[in-house]
Amino acid sequence: MVLESWEWKNELREKKRQLLRYSKKESLNGNFINTYFKLERALFYSAFIVRLLVESKKLSDNADNYNINVSSNLPIKNIDRLHRWMDEDAYNWENTKNEAILGKQMCNYLIHSYVFNFSYGDNDSVVGFNVASDYIRNDILYSVSIYEWIKYLDFIISDNIVSMTMEYKEEQSDYKVVKKISESCHVTKT
Repeated sequence: MVLESWEWKNELREKKRQLLRYSKKESLNGNFINTYFKLERALFYSAFIVRLLVESKKLSDNADNYNINVSSNLPIKNIDRLHRWMDEDAYNWENTKNEAILGKQMCNYLIHSYVFNFSYGDNDSVVGFNVASDYIRNDILYSVSIYEWIKYLDFIISDNIVSMTMEYKEEQSDYKVVKKISESCHVTKT
């Protein structure tokens, strides 16, 4: 359980800066392997930090329910240890579907990723990432814009709980958080 979210959000802010810095063509043209590692590290750490904040009840209900716009494709062959790379013939690229999924769910997919790679734009900069977790690898592949992920991180960084409601549950001998309100939702009467 996290005591204070501020330091974690500060770390998340740094991971966001790294994602923006290392996704540029100029960064990738230097030492590609090292830059790719730094991009992976920033992305996976950011997913871990968000999940940690969610599970520690340090984010509002709005953050818990934040949706990320993604595109998805179905695999057309079995995705296993020997066939987990993004081959052109592995997915149905003709029928891309746009949808929205919970940001915290995308964090889980990244943390449990079985298929993962970055996607590149026409100028050779990183424009997004593709991911399927070990649980969904033969069901769906998600593609996320790097800017959609950055937008999500910005929301998480700026989210601050100002009010929390809890109820005591006898059967669990513990309190359950039932509502977390952020600054943006808090309305005071004058």
